Amino acid sequence: MAHAKLSPSSADRWMVCPGSTVLEAGKPDTSSTFSDEGTAAHFLAATCLETGNNAKDYAAGMYVIQLCEGVDGKRFEKFNTEAVTANGEHFKVLSEFTVDYDMAEFVQAYVDRCRAVGGEQFYEQRLAIGHITGEDGAHGTSDFVGIADGELVIRDLKYGRGVKVDADGNRQLRIYALAAMDEFGLLYDFDRVRIAIDQPRIGNVSEAVYTVEEMEAFREEVGTAAAMVEMAQKFGANDPDKLIVYLQPGDKACTFCKAKAECPKLRNHVLTLVADDFIDESKPIAPQLEGCANRTMDNALLGNLLQSVDLIEDFCKAIRAKAEAELFAGREVPGYKLVEGRRGARKWANAEEAEQTLKSMRLKVEEMYDLSLITPTTAEKLAKAGTIGPRQWPKLQEIITQPEGKPSVAPASDKRPALKIAAVEDEFADETADSIDDLI
Repeated sequence: MAHAKLSPSSADRWMVCPGSTVLEAGKPDTSSTFSDEGTAAHFLAATCLETGNNAKDYAAGMYVIQLCEGVDGKRFEKFNTEAVTANGEHFKVLSEFTVDYDMAEFVQAYVDRCRAVGGEQFYEQRLAIGHITGEDGAHGTSDFVGIADGELVIRDLKYGRGVKVDADGNRQLRIYALAAMDEFGLLYDFDRVRIAIDQPRIGNVSEAVYTVEEMEAFREEVGTAAAMVEMAQKFGANDPDKLIVYLQPGDKACTFCKAKAECPKLRNHVLTLVADDFIDESKPIAPQLEGCANRTMDNALLGNLLQSVDLIEDFCKAIRAKAEAELFAGREVPGYKLVEGRRGARKWANAEEAEQTLKSMRLKVEEMYDLSLITPTTAEKLAKAGTIGPRQWPKLQEIITQPEGKPSVAPASDKRPALKIAAVEDEFADETADSIDDLI
């Protein structure tokens, strides 16, 4: 079945910017090594929850998770030890990920928190969302649904190291929660909903609790947003002037939008922010932006601009990617061309042959090989694997040092405490009074 157009995972986009669904129409879904790795981690987590096994059980045997595509075009995951799948024996392996101890540790942290919920539990639960979003027959899949002690629990594993995600106000998980409320409401009693996000690789566990009444109010928000999407598709699909009314740029809405390089509203938004003045798009834009970064501004304006830096950088990356795609497709982008980039690092075509050749030259071991002490991170992995014993590892921990993090700029909403930095003028002594006394 095709992926839902108004999917919970993209709710931060279509609920904020309904016109994005028009611009994204027909653009293919893309995959990456990072998203594939996340799929593999989800498969391992679901397997552990369903079987009662622990993630390390699969790391110890060096299991490999294969992401596959069947002859019917459907994708699925399997361990390399499984010769036959429900899709039949005819399939191709798209990518593979070895379950190492790092993956096992991160996935296990999520699995343990799911198990701690108790009660009734459902994994990789397919939920009907069409009656919520207005998209006929649409479904979504929640990583974990638990029901215990009068509480409906929705947990979501996000395996990437990228953007930190908060549960508070999370639209994706609240849509899953609404669907689960409708799915299980007649069978179980619950008076509150807990949604939780696990990002084990960056140490983020975020939770938020909602009453049933709050969830029903959110249901109305989803319905209103879905109606706006319908209007955008009806009136703006063939009329750019009308579509622009339904476009609303923003950090969350634009981050993963496939059409941001072509969005007229985002383009105008970025140019207005950067230039702080009128831009004539019929003329070369670069000269009109010269000197913008050097204009006089107070800290209030600086803070306002800083809020949009990520959005502007994302827009710039999208423009570069779009230009590259056009040039690779053989289409001209005035003023630009494809050239060979910096060549990669040199390496031996055949390492064994190179080793034998170097040995024949009677080189010393220290001349042939680069030897260096393992890092604390590598030592910790050896401790987890049992190579370094439990009594030995504490001795190493005593001699590990770690420099403090360098100060960096973060939004005021960041949960880390603010560093106290003295204002520059505070570091200079006021000698005015003493000078006046000397004159009297």
